[in-house]
Amino acid sequence: MNALRSKIEDILIKESYTFKQLADYLNLSEEQLEDGLANKTLELRYLEDISKNLKVPLYSFFRDNNIKINYSEKPYFTNKLWNDGEETSPQKLIEEIELLKQAIAHKEAELAKKLK
Repeated sequence: MNALRSKIEDILIKESYTFKQLADYLNLSEEQLEDGLANKTLELRYLEDISKNLKVPLYSFFRDNNIKINYSEKPYFTNKLWNDGEETSPQKLIEEIELLKQAIAHKEAELAKKLK
């Protein structure tokens, strides 16, 4: 199974929906949806519909959770939807808190510029 379908199915399970229900909602057959995801030919509008209706950011379907973020270089949204079943260690939580602090500092600096 491809990674995109796997991520979508994880969300469907959490929301108590089936892959068939999603295909029906999109007015596609299960085979069309499966082929589109497997071949990476699914139209963006379908991914947008999935994103909106499952209430997850569109970018999260394509995000690599292993990328380290430096907020001083470029702002980045840190919402993590999947942790692949890994246990969150105290060190990971400390790292995430530090990233959030950096994001807050960046936003505060941005706000201060606009208020001048």
